[in-house]
Amino acid sequence: MNNHETAGDKLAPAKRKNLPNRVLRAVDNAMHLAGLQRNVKSTLAEICRYVSQAEPLQTIFPTKAKIAERTGASERTIYRHLEKLVELQLIELSDQERKSRNGRFAVARIRLTRKAAVLLGFIEDPNYFFHSEPSDKVTAGHTLTDPTVSKNQPVQRFKNGLPEDLAILMSRGMTRPAVYRLMKLATDRRKWLSDIVAVAAGKVAELTGGRLSGYLAKLIEGPTDFAYQARLLREQLAAQAEEQKLAAKVAGFRQRFAGTTLTNRAQNTLYVIDQTASFLQVISKRFSGSRPLAGGYTEIIEALEVGTMVLATADVERRIYAGN
Repeated sequence: MNNHETAGDKLAPAKRKNLPNRVLRAVDNAMHLAGLQRNVKSTLAEICRYVSQAEPLQTIFPTKAKIAERTGASERTIYRHLEKLVELQLIELSDQERKSRNGRFAVARIRLTRKAAVLLGFIEDPNYFFHSEPSDKVTAGHTLTDPTVSKNQPVQRFKNGLPEDLAILMSRGMTRPAVYRLMKLATDRRKWLSDIVAVAAGKVAELTGGRLSGYLAKLIEGPTDFAYQARLLREQLAAQAEEQKLAAKVAGFRQRFAGTTLTNRAQNTLYVIDQTASFLQVISKRFSGSRPLAGGYTEIIEALEVGTMVLATADVERRIYAGN
């Protein structure tokens, strides 16, 4: 070292690769997980760098030495961090690992759990199909022998290059090409993979990877026509969604309008709602009386939505009460 050279002069930035945006967000999310020690967060963030944003549940093979080098920890410490992440059900760690020349386990076989993939932002919709409102248009008259594929499908939204309702297959360890192969196989047999996945959702949630692919292939090649079953399922889900939507509207109405007085457009009738939004009193020159609101919420909510019923002002209340 000459008189003008210092140890710092030999420092150089490490080689880095450009990471996809979703991976970068996952790295940042890992560093901000609440309830996790900072050094364990660093190990999880480093693991994220090896994950494919398109197939986040695929097994990855990072070397413990590399993780240790990038996080500034020892390999023994990395072992403890991995065990902690397994304990928290954030990763799955295979016992079968590649050995280095000195006989030590050098390469970890790591797979993010679905829980981790959701927390880190690799998977945006953990609830998949059954918690979203179907938007299909169904033609009446279909039978088990009349699938009519093109008329019995929901409007498709796409995610990661696949129909949104098939994204769960990738989250269950299938690759995108494998899903495309199943889609083509189903089309060749005048079936729809979305129908099969919807009807067999329970089994789909139990299987992964090749076993799931093989199971779906058998259903596709079998004699069952899933179009009719899928149509009934979507109709049932649509009805449930409407019930939930109405229940939410009723709850909102009771909270907002309990103890208030409404009037019609002509402002010649009062509709007095009690403090619990359980009873309605009607007051006009021609009629006065009260009735339970149970079963009549929909009518009032619709009237409020279209503006045929509005909140009564104090002047309107005084005028109608005086007229009686």
